[in-house]
Amino acid sequence: MKHPKILTLALAAGLVTGVAGCTSASTETETSSAPTMAPSMASPTVPAPSSSESSQSQGQATEDLAKVELAKQAATIMTTWDPTKDFNRTAAELRARPLMTPDRAKEVIAPERPATGVEWLTAAEKNATSKPTVKLMTEHHEQDTIAVTATWQWVSKDGESWAGEGKQTFFFTFTDTEPYKIRDYVSSRR
Repeated sequence: MKHPKILTLALAAGLVTGVAGCTSASTETETSSAPTMAPSMASPTVPAPSSSESSQSQGQATEDLAKVELAKQAATIMTTWDPTKDFNRTAAELRARPLMTPDRAKEVIAPERPATGVEWLTAAEKNATSKPTVKLMTEHHEQDTIAVTATWQWVSKDGESWAGEGKQTFFFTFTDTEPYKIRDYVSSRR
């Protein structure tokens, strides 16, 4: 049987049509020995998850939450810059190395050239620091990867504030055991 739901609906419709087709005249003259039953659209019983399945899903949810928080923490560190002290943007990634595996931390190498661009130079001139806002990307569906997007405001010591240009998206993968560490990441800036 290829379509059991369609067959069930057709049978139910037939019963309703058959019942609706009866007139008071026909029911008065005919007697029936069949018991009267209303059609049932009850759904099949689905077994409840076992306690081991439930505890596994709770454990997975806790693991995922810990990794999401680690991703947000890393992205916040990696997009917090002080152009008066940081030679370039990679200085922030260097500060995030304690959150990475030793092998991944070794791969973070700052370029020899300083950061440039209007945004960076203006922030340095105004003695401003970036203040990031980091959000989980819920539309991202890569398995075992957590994606977060960071945007930032620049805030000067005297309280002046302005929006940063663009945003940076990070894609993190993690170790499988606690304490979780960033195994790898890539980022794109727009």
